[in-house]
Amino acid sequence: MATIRKRNGKFQVQIRIKGSQSVTRTFKTKTEATIWSKTTEVEKYNNPVSHNKDCTNQETVGSLLERYYIEVLSKRPWYSRECSILRRFQRSDIYNIRIEDLCEGDIARYRDQRLKSVKPATVVRELSIGSHCMTTAQGEWGIRLPTNAFKSARKPKVRNSRERRISQEEWNRIVESDRQRGRRSMLHIIELAIETAMRKGELLNAKWTDVDFSQSTLHIPKTKNEYPRTIPLTPKAINIIKSIVRTDNNNNIITVNYFTLNSWWVELLKAAGIRNLRWHDLRHEGISRHFEYGLSVPEVAMISGHRDYQMLRRYTHIKPANVAAKLAMLFNKDS
Repeated sequence: MATIRKRNGKFQVQIRIKGSQSVTRTFKTKTEATIWSKTTEVEKYNNPVSHNKDCTNQETVGSLLERYYIEVLSKRPWYSRECSILRRFQRSDIYNIRIEDLCEGDIARYRDQRLKSVKPATVVRELSIGSHCMTTAQGEWGIRLPTNAFKSARKPKVRNSRERRISQEEWNRIVESDRQRGRRSMLHIIELAIETAMRKGELLNAKWTDVDFSQSTLHIPKTKNEYPRTIPLTPKAINIIKSIVRTDNNNNIITVNYFTLNSWWVELLKAAGIRNLRWHDLRHEGISRHFEYGLSVPEVAMISGHRDYQMLRRYTHIKPANVAAKLAMLFNKDS
């Protein structure tokens, strides 16, 4: 039987089963603790999955997904965010379907139902998680599956290209609204996100020990594409980091968590009266500004972490007025 207790702000799970040693583990969130406890209890009772066994009546989409979240996704930097996808699956009809009964039609119905409330990119991400889970079950857990229905089902088309930039008027409203937030100010986080063009997860995981002030660089060991990189810091980024008060018990530069930052961002935009501005647009803004500073494509790619220059192009929407001002400066210098 599993017991979950909250201790020192974290959730401790202890599993006791007669005839077996008790197992204890600690998690940051109750969701992670619950998922791990359920999966581990099943394994304790039924023994680990043997090599090359056929899928049985006990194996469901849900049982494989829970194991996948514990053994694979829990080791990734974005684990907390990915847990929301598992909760979506848990509320769906496919969660309790036996693997041997799962077909493309089940996935198609799930896809179509989700498309009524979320964007295609979200559905594609969810199906990708399901597909990789099935691939892992076949390739690493020795479970023979009739087919990978997640992979076979048609994916919705995604059109993610955005040209959203922050206007000067919007920026002024953001600054003014943030000034009224007092101790919950987040302007330094927004400015640092733009100056570094870092993804949200990368920014929240940045450590003081990753900063080299002598070289004006920041090392990012955990990235979305799993390729570590070291980025140069602008003078403004250096000043922002130096202005942040470092606490003795926290090595993180930004001390708010993922969910708090999301909540603050929504509150700030509402107070500023700004619509259709996503946090990821700050990365877009930062990349575009680096191009406007005159950096080359390889130089910007080193900062952004893009390994495909074609992918980088869709983030880059340089303001014509900024280019005109730059040209004017060049011509005035020559005259």
